[in-house]
Amino acid sequence: MNAETKDPLAQTPADKCILAFGGVRKLARALGRNPSSVVRWRKPKDEGGSSGAVPSSLQGKILALALARGIALSADDLILRSAKD
Repeated sequence: MNAETKDPLAQTPADKCILAFGGVRKLARALGRNPSSVVRWRKPKDEGGSSGAVPSSLQGKILALALARGIALSADDLILRSAKD
């Protein structure tokens, strides 16, 4: 199952951002990053990723870009929640 077909409530913050911006490449371009760095957000930590977390250093920029582009994304969408939350 890919990120686009997951239950929206089960999506990670990385999935939500990528989907909201229209894909990995579009989000990477908006951030001025290499697409491979955005892909790593989805990878498990033991594979060099962030396990679905969006780097805190980019969260403000992502929210500002979303607001400027009319993309429905909130700070709450960027919070990585555990199964017990």
